[in-house]
Amino acid sequence: MQAAAQDQRSGAAQMRKEASSARGKSTDYLQAAKDYEEAAQHFENAAALYQQQVAACTSGATSSKPPPIEHTARESNTTAPSIIEVRWGDTFSGIAATITGDARKWRELYDPQNSHLENPDLIYAGSHFELVRQATGAQYLRLVEAQGGTPVATAGAAAERASAAPAAAAPALAQASRDEPDTLVVGVLPNISAEKLMAQYEHMKHYLETLNKQKISISTSPNFKAFFESTMNGDYDLAVSAPHFARVAQLDRGLIPLVIYEPRINALLITPADRPLASAAELRGKVVAFANPQSLVAMYGLAWLGQQGLQPGKDFEVRGPRTDLGVGRMLLTGEAAAAVMSNGEFRALPPEESARLKISDTIARMPNFVVLANPRLNRGLVERLKTQLKGFLANQDDGAAFASATGITAMSDVDEAQLRELDSYVEQTRRAMGITK
Repeated sequence: MQAAAQDQRSGAAQMRKEASSARGKSTDYLQAAKDYEEAAQHFENAAALYQQQVAACTSGATSSKPPPIEHTARESNTTAPSIIEVRWGDTFSGIAATITGDARKWRELYDPQNSHLENPDLIYAGSHFELVRQATGAQYLRLVEAQGGTPVATAGAAAERASAAPAAAAPALAQASRDEPDTLVVGVLPNISAEKLMAQYEHMKHYLETLNKQKISISTSPNFKAFFESTMNGDYDLAVSAPHFARVAQLDRGLIPLVIYEPRINALLITPADRPLASAAELRGKVVAFANPQSLVAMYGLAWLGQQGLQPGKDFEVRGPRTDLGVGRMLLTGEAAAAVMSNGEFRALPPEESARLKISDTIARMPNFVVLANPRLNRGLVERLKTQLKGFLANQDDGAAFASATGITAMSDVDEAQLRELDSYVEQTRRAMGITK
């Protein structure tokens, strides 16, 4: 552990050195260096969290089917307000959750004849619902004031498969302001080294600053859990999030999905080129490394290994990296027989390492990163940023450079169906991040 912490501090020192000579990037690089130092101080905590993640993932690794939805409905909230205002990030199912205790019971509050709502998937910020209670004990939501404009979310049908948390148990973030901030903080998931992230997102920073009056500050975190907590606490104006984190943030805090990256993420089984595997069965009794143990790729990877009849802790040992680039070296030194990585993580390995490794199998294709907006941003700014992000990669300078560095080919509208794919991992993600329901 001490060696890993020293690696983090060495990385911080190197980034401070680069910051002193980097024009226009010193502030962001110094922040990343500070993050690295914090990572060194908390490395042992991260190791303990990793072990919790392995335990959380174990239950989902033994079946070819998605983990079952946990039914944790509460009793109806009889003190719910009679008039409910629709705010940015709200969904019909989310509003229903504050009343019934379970977002999947939204149909109990939707009356096709009396709700005055043609489509529960389309509700508008600024509208108001009245909670009508009948003598029989039944109740439903009735639209009493409609506000024209853009729907805040598609929601009704999504709740049928979502293991959504009641909003009362996880308060939404502050609602939209009419003012626009002077600086927009863009948080980026630390799926690769901070140095590489800062270099990649410098292109997005420059692009957005040329189109907006705001300054753009790129921020990352020492680890996945710190990033998740910052996202949920509303520390970022925009968050470039892993898809399972994005789904939880949308359901529990009302963050607004703007765009989703394309293509889909490949979860890869990587082996040394000179020691390939004939089948997954050869991993029995071996070590399997995971580049980011809290990632959705890791969850899919453990589930895939479970489908091959291999259970972590019983049939193979799970290990995480000791440094940002540790997985490649673990494979090349023989410390691990295989590794589960995303295509982006594999791309980020040093060329001298990746050239000696082989993609043994593509074990899954999952939704890519989602850019989320904090609901405190006003609607005009949110829509403007969404349009700008969708056009980013068409930019011949910054957009082209970002695409070349990341492999991202498009930033598209977020399809609710893509988000629903993640619903079977929502409870698992909450447990891994320490959220109890």
